[in-house]
Amino acid sequence: MTQRFDPYDRRGYPTLDVAEGYAAWAPCYDETANNRLDIALLSVLTSVDFSRVAHAADLGCGSGRIGCWLRARGVERLDGIDASAPMLERAAQKNFYDSLAVADVTRTGLPHGSYDVVVCCLATCHVENLAGFYSEGARLLRPHARLAVVDYHPFMLLKGVPTHFELHPGMPIAISNVIHLFSDHVRAACAAGLVLIELQEQIVAADWVADRPGMAMHAGQPISFAMVWGKRVEQKDGAGMVASGVP
Repeated sequence: MTQRFDPYDRRGYPTLDVAEGYAAWAPCYDETANNRLDIALLSVLTSVDFSRVAHAADLGCGSGRIGCWLRARGVERLDGIDASAPMLERAAQKNFYDSLAVADVTRTGLPHGSYDVVVCCLATCHVENLAGFYSEGARLLRPHARLAVVDYHPFMLLKGVPTHFELHPGMPIAISNVIHLFSDHVRAACAAGLVLIELQEQIVAADWVADRPGMAMHAGQPISFAMVWGKRVEQKDGAGMVASGVP
């Protein structure tokens, strides 16, 4: 179904493209981003042991929030890319990354087959070329590695709520979104030779509403998700039959 968000927009906020939007958001991103959207989901994943990761890539690393979390869990080496130079400037100041570069998540320029884990948080909802993203993610993985994708739930976009922030109180600004259903993710990832290992979804719970009363209208509804993918491995049994799976 992959398509632009515009026909579903119910808010009518002024909308910036991805580069302009995140450049404007960069100065206050760390103070306004909600860890429940992404870090809470990374924390409950059971198929990735971040404490045993030697080399990770953070695609769409933004200001370095996820890099901070990864380092705190013991990741030894960390490379980050993002399309926004102002966001990368914030990330560089934190000194969590071994390398940082301005790049697209579909064409990272990172070395082939080098990573134990590739993480991408809150980025694919801005990416039109989902197939290109998964092809690139698969290219970066070592044979037994994992690709963890955490993103804004398509339910919210279909409901008409875009990625947005307030540059000034009471003045919301939206960032251009693309709607990908879960089936779009599955088709694109499977075509890239990946197999789904784990799926988690985040619901707007009571504690979220307590902190942000304006979220009450979304209570009990899905707001973000996490998918973990591994490379498909085909093996022949004694009878010559081929079976696909994930090591």
